[in-house]
Amino acid sequence: MKKQKLSLFLSLIALSSMVFTSCEKTDDAAYTLSNVESTSTIKSISSISNGVMVLNSGKMNGNNASLTFCNLTTKTSYNDFFSGINDRGLGDTGQDMIQYGSKIYVGVSTSSLVEVLNATTGKSIKSISFVNDANAPRKVRSLAAYNGKIYLSLYDGHVARIDTTSLSVEKMIEVGSSPEQIIAANNKLYVVNSMPDSTISVIDPVTFTETKKITVAYNPTMIQADSYGDLYVVSMGNYYDVPITLQRVATITDKVTTISGVTPFNIKLDGDNLYMYSYEYDSNWSIVNKKYMIYNVKSESFSNSSFINTADITGVPYSLDINPTTKEIFIGETDYINPGKMYCFDANGKLKYTFSTGVNPMKTLFIK
Repeated sequence: MKKQKLSLFLSLIALSSMVFTSCEKTDDAAYTLSNVESTSTIKSISSISNGVMVLNSGKMNGNNASLTFCNLTTKTSYNDFFSGINDRGLGDTGQDMIQYGSKIYVGVSTSSLVEVLNATTGKSIKSISFVNDANAPRKVRSLAAYNGKIYLSLYDGHVARIDTTSLSVEKMIEVGSSPEQIIAANNKLYVVNSMPDSTISVIDPVTFTETKKITVAYNPTMIQADSYGDLYVVSMGNYYDVPITLQRVATITDKVTTISGVTPFNIKLDGDNLYMYSYEYDSNWSIVNKKYMIYNVKSESFSNSSFINTADITGVPYSLDINPTTKEIFIGETDYINPGKMYCFDANGKLKYTFSTGVNPMKTLFIK
């Protein structure tokens, strides 16, 4: 009898240990941040810090672009943050967002404006409209900062320059057709001109003139620059029989090399790691064969065939950003119609937390 009691006692201790260990593991499990939609609560926020700001593109012509602010201290996210703080909507089709100095600049494409925000409060400082002489929208596509100026690509074939002190448009120059992403690197500006041009315009920021064009694959939309003098360009093809292409451009020689075996929808460079994702559509237009890869730009080889568990994101990946300080990976998910979702992974690809966003989470900004 004593042996039976002792055996039962030991079994209970073991079971308790197992339960206790299991509870400890849940502390490290992925979690979902609480979401607040109350306008009065959002309006009471006097300062934004230690968080992330997400630009939600919204639906084109839906006039429902928005910002989601996520406070990492309180583990709370706030949708419709811009409208809650500023008592009006952000506009139609949010496209890009950067922070430079004490201001945040938001490009809103269909509304054809740049919204300038106070980076501490999120309150609007100025809305800068971009229309031509016929009052037609030029459509803001991408933003870059360099030497006290903000540069932006406009879909009507121009690049504009904004002075960050006066917030006035100083000058505008012609580039190629339907320019998309613009970046500053190597003391130059590079902007990809999509179809039909399929070129990179190289711009001298001092004289603010285009110095040359480099031809790449059909319909380039994204560009990144490494620290070795190379550019990485994604060209989307014609969405039919011309495939997506990833190319490396040596800026010293202008040599263009195609990186075979990948068809990325999005790329983001952090250090020597070029993060990317790709997917395909089946006969029913369902997403299949999702891949999350890392290409090492120093060794010019793929260092990781899957930097996250593909099963963690069930929907369509829509945005990709890397926190330059923590190396956390942020991937936005969409179904193009309903509010989206943001996933945060640690540097090793482990899912940390998620939070809800607006429709089509387009860009993530990291606020200290």
